[in-house]
Amino acid sequence: MKTKWMVISSIIVILTILPLGAIHAQGPSGPEEPGYLPGMSEPAPMGGAAIEATSATTYAYSGGPAYDSGWISIDPGEAETLTHNLGGDVDDYVVDMQYWTSSGNNGVNLRYCGGADFGAKSFGGSAEDERVGAYWRSLTTSTITVYRRPEDIYAERVRIRIWVDAYPDYDSGWISLTPGATGTTLNHNLGGNVDDYVVYMEYRNSDSGVNQRYYGGADFGALAFNGTREDDRVGVYWRSLNTTSITLFRRAEDDYAEQVRVRIWVRPNPTYDSGWVSLGTDQVKTLYHNIGGDPDDYVVYMEYWSGGSGINQRYFGGMDFGAHPPSGMNEDDRVGAYWRSLDDSSITVYRRPEDIYAEQVRIRIWRYWTPTYPDYDSGWVSIGQNEAKTITHDLGGDTDDYLVDMQYRMSGNNGVNLRYYGGADFGAKSFGGSAENERVGAYWRSLTSSSITVYRRPEDIYAEQVRVRIWKMPQPDYDSGWVSLAQDTSTTLNHNLGGSIGDYLVDLQYRNTGSGVNQRYYGGADFGDHPPSGMNEDDRVGAYWRSLDNSSITVYRRPEDIYAEQVRVRIWRMAAPDYDSDWTLIGRDVSQTFTHNLGGNPYDYLVVMWQFSASNGVNQRHYGGADFGANPPAGYNADDRVGTYWRSLTSSSITVYRRPEDGFADYVEVRIWRLPSRVFLPLVLRGH
Repeated sequence: MKTKWMVISSIIVILTILPLGAIHAQGPSGPEEPGYLPGMSEPAPMGGAAIEATSATTYAYSGGPAYDSGWISIDPGEAETLTHNLGGDVDDYVVDMQYWTSSGNNGVNLRYCGGADFGAKSFGGSAEDERVGAYWRSLTTSTITVYRRPEDIYAERVRIRIWVDAYPDYDSGWISLTPGATGTTLNHNLGGNVDDYVVYMEYRNSDSGVNQRYYGGADFGALAFNGTREDDRVGVYWRSLNTTSITLFRRAEDDYAEQVRVRIWVRPNPTYDSGWVSLGTDQVKTLYHNIGGDPDDYVVYMEYWSGGSGINQRYFGGMDFGAHPPSGMNEDDRVGAYWRSLDDSSITVYRRPEDIYAEQVRIRIWRYWTPTYPDYDSGWVSIGQNEAKTITHDLGGDTDDYLVDMQYRMSGNNGVNLRYYGGADFGAKSFGGSAENERVGAYWRSLTSSSITVYRRPEDIYAEQVRVRIWKMPQPDYDSGWVSLAQDTSTTLNHNLGGSIGDYLVDLQYRNTGSGVNQRYYGGADFGDHPPSGMNEDDRVGAYWRSLDNSSITVYRRPEDIYAEQVRVRIWRMAAPDYDSDWTLIGRDVSQTFTHNLGGNPYDYLVVMWQFSASNGVNQRHYGGADFGANPPAGYNADDRVGTYWRSLTSSSITVYRRPEDGFADYVEVRIWRLPSRVFLPLVLRGH
C-alpha cells in the first residue's frame, strides 16, 4: 500500500559560542508522556487506517502532480499529443490546463477555457466568428491531446498537469445526459461547508474519448466546421452546487459529452482564498494573494455565484451566444468570467459585459513547493569536537521565512548522515557500555538574519563536517506562529489543511532567550553524567512532534527542557519527490538500505524521513536516536535506545537504522528530492 508523505528531516545550524547551559537547575518533574499512549497497542498493524494508506500516488488540490508537461508552444489550429505514461486507471486522473500568452498583459491565463467563438459584439465586431481558446481531449493511460483553436491568441503555450487520485469525496461515475433536456440533479450529500468543495467535471464520447472540449458551454460561429454547425450550442456546465446536490446541463446540440462524470473533493484550506468577491459586468479586478514562490507551482480554481444559478461554472472562461440564446439573453451577448495575469503576488479576474452568471467570483489557489536550489549553502564545514562555529549567511529579511536543513559527514561507512541529530547522550547499553555518557551529534541555534551557529558535542564522531542550507520560503500553508509551551506539556495544533498528509512538509523550530531560534536536542534527549552547565544528569530536554493527520499535529515539550520555551510548526504542501521508499516495516536493531538510484550529486539531495507507530502516529519522536536516562517514559527502561536515523547517503542508496529498544518507528518512510543545479552564466568581457 502506497502513501506519499513528507517532512524536512532536519534544520540547520551554526552557533557563536560554546553551547549555552540552563539558566538555572531544574527541579525534579513527574514522568513525561508515555511511550505507549493510552488505548493503543504496539506494534502498529499495517493496513487499514494505520498510516492513511491508499493506492493513490498524488492528491488533487493538495500536493504536486504525477505529470507536468511544462510549457509547450503550440500553433493556432494545431493539435499536440503529449506522452505522460502514467498507466493505471484513467478514471483516477485529474487534469489541469493553463495557457500563457505574450499578448497584452494576460500572461498565465484561462481565457476562453475549452474554446469559444466570438460574436458580433466582441472587440467591436472586429473578431466576429474567431475561434479562440484551447482544450484537451483523448486522454489515455499514456497520452493526452491538446488543441489550440485557429484564431486563438491566448494560448501561445499550454501546460498540462495530471494528478492520480482514486479517492474523491464524491464520484458520480459516468452518466448519460440528453442534449437540451432539463438539468440533471446529482445528490452527493457531502454536507459540511460548500465553500470547501472543489468540483471536477469531464466529458466522454466515442470520438474524443475523455475530454473537456467546450468546457462550460460554447456557441459555434460561422467559421466552425466550415459553417456547417453555426449557432450549435455545445458542452456541459454545472450549477446550483449546495451541501447535498449539484445540477448538470448538457446543451442542445452537444455531441462531446455523451457521458459526464463529476468528482468532488473537500479541501478546507487552500494557500489562498479570495472569498466571494462582487464583480460588475465588464469589470476587471486584481486580487492580491502574495503567496510568493514560483507561480508554476500554483493550482488555480475559480467558481462563480449568481442569484439564478447559485455556485456554478456556466460558460466558464467566457463565451458569446449565437442565434439561440437562453431565455432573457440576446444573440452575441458576452457571458462568463475568466482569470488572467497570474504572478507570484496577484491574479486578475474579468466578468464579461452581458454576463448574469458571475455576480460574484471566488479564486482559490493551492501552492505546492518544488524544492529549489537553497538561498544559502555553507558547503561542508569542518568542525572540532566541543566547538561552536558561527556561519555567516547574510540572507537578510525575516528569519520566520527561513527553512534550515543541516547534514553531517564523517569518514568511513557512515558518510553523509544524520546520526543523533540535535544531540544525544549514550546510556549504559550503547556499544556494550564502552560509550556510556558520551555526548554525540550536533545542533544548530542562534538563527538570525545574518548568521547561524552550529555546535558539535564533545565526544561526537559523526559530524566531522556539517553543512547548512537555508531557503527563504514562500508562505506556508499552515503556520502556528510562536506558541508558548510549558515543560512536560503537549499541545495539539489544528491546521485543518485536509487532503493527504503525504503531501506535507513539516518543520518544527524552538525558541528561548538563551539560544534564540534553535533545534537543540531535536526530538528529545536525556542527559548523562556530563550535562551542560546548570542542568542535571537525567534531565529530559528538547521537544518533538507526533500524531500528524490531515487536521492536526501534536507537539510535546519534555519535563526539564529549557530550549523550547516557544515552538513553531509550519507545513507546506510539496511536489512529488524524486524517490519515495513508501512506508516500510523495520525491525528493532535493523539496518535497512533503500536503493533510490537517483544519480547525480547526493550533496544536491533534500532528504526527509518520518516514523510511524500505532500509539504515536506519524512522528519524529527521538528522531536521530536517543538513550533514556533514569526517568524513561512509561513502557521503557533506563538506558533503552530509541528512535531512528539515516546514514550512508550516496547517489544510489541510503541506509536507515532503527535502534534496539525503539517503539516509535515500526515503519519508516524516506523521501528524496533532487535539487536543481545552480547555473553560472559565463563572464563576457568586452574587447576580448
